[in-house]
Amino acid sequence: MKILFLSPPSKDLDFPPLGIAYITSFLNKNGHEAIIFDGHNNSHKEIVSAVRKINPQIVGITMNTSTRFEGLCLAKEIKNTLKIPIILGGPHPTLMPEQILKNYPYIDYLVRNEGEYVCLNLLDALEANEKLNKIKGISYKEGGKIFHNERAEPLKDLDTLPYPEYKFFNLKGYAKHPLHPKEFLEYPAASIITSRGCPFNCTFCSSSHLWGHKIRFRKPKEIVDEIEYLYSEKNVRFVFFYDDNFTADKKRVVDICKTIIERGLHKKIKWLCKSEVNVITREMLEWLKKAGCCVIEYGIEDGSPEGLKFFRKPHTIQQVLEAFKLTHEAGLEIVAYFIIGGDHESPENVQRKKKFIEKINPTLVTASLLLAYPGTEIYEIGKRRGQWDDNILLQPCVGREYHYRVPIFYSKNMNLEQMFEASADIDYWWNKKKGNLKLKNILIIISNLIKNRDFSKLYSMSKSIMIHKIKHN
Repeated sequence: MKILFLSPPSKDLDFPPLGIAYITSFLNKNGHEAIIFDGHNNSHKEIVSAVRKINPQIVGITMNTSTRFEGLCLAKEIKNTLKIPIILGGPHPTLMPEQILKNYPYIDYLVRNEGEYVCLNLLDALEANEKLNKIKGISYKEGGKIFHNERAEPLKDLDTLPYPEYKFFNLKGYAKHPLHPKEFLEYPAASIITSRGCPFNCTFCSSSHLWGHKIRFRKPKEIVDEIEYLYSEKNVRFVFFYDDNFTADKKRVVDICKTIIERGLHKKIKWLCKSEVNVITREMLEWLKKAGCCVIEYGIEDGSPEGLKFFRKPHTIQQVLEAFKLTHEAGLEIVAYFIIGGDHESPENVQRKKKFIEKINPTLVTASLLLAYPGTEIYEIGKRRGQWDDNILLQPCVGREYHYRVPIFYSKNMNLEQMFEASADIDYWWNKKKGNLKLKNILIIISNLIKNRDFSKLYSMSKSIMIHKIKHN
């Protein structure tokens, strides 16, 4: 069966959508003809034109909550013009299947959670004109009724999957990480997933709903094989390990590093990974550095015990301090993520956050607004408090109470304007101080705010930056 996978139109993404890239290679290996047309740096019109030209039998669209309307708009036009079945997959269809099938009649099937085997079983059944009631992991409409089949079991051995189908992506065309090694800026970059699943329950994250709480790991040899493939076949020189917590298994991390070194790849590439501070050790960091890791990202979120408790982070303040000390000593660059918002948040806590940032001294800081994505505890708390219900996700979600098309979970002790100002102030203050304030990134933020008509947000953030400049000039 000929299936075309699409990602919604977008700009300034760091990496291609690996979900559909994995599914595409898996389907091609199992007798179907799967193609990808990447929406990155392509307009809605260009995507629809490509669909007509390729003329598939069925279209699959990946989307998250922030890109849901772009994905749905594509689906509607394709259905109206080509009259072919439409499959949706990705985080948002997984988390809101009933709402989507109930409100958007041009959607035929939803693939929930991991898509490789679910897509294969669905296409096989459609091709053979078989019943769909036994296919795990799908939601669909039949005879005017909506059906949600039971969840498919997570894939136990991730190493049985072929590499993502990279040939459909221009790996040089994606945005560069702010700390991308300067010597490799002209080369393609790529992301690799080495595990699926997350054991933690952070209140703002829905990852465990998508991948499960149990972490499933790929073997070190298979991971380094993929790095070698990307280096030799795709000319990649910078790799982003996209796992939620790349360092969750300490022995595996060291084995990956040793294998990279044994093959001499540490002299040819640089790489970045994410980690929780509570698993960091001196030995691990030393191996990361030896093997070519140049940047590590930590989700800190807050600098107070109250904030860590509200976000249900699995670390303590002392663990943050110790991890940053060891990481600095190992010579790695650090990206620290913080969140503005929550029941504990206040102007006083924002100042504590700033003092904490000075103490841990990261290379780069991102201070994001607390957003209520479906599937998160934050989202459910807002529902219980009457701030929104599920119908909010049927709305455009544009304006001062929203960001990236989802509601902002604000603090009882700060209004929205104060939150906007705090977010912009921390980002501008610290990254300017460290020499990592990029004009291009600022222009992208401004462009997105104007596009979404978020003028009050733009005003608040700009005011914060101007006040900061006046105070320090």
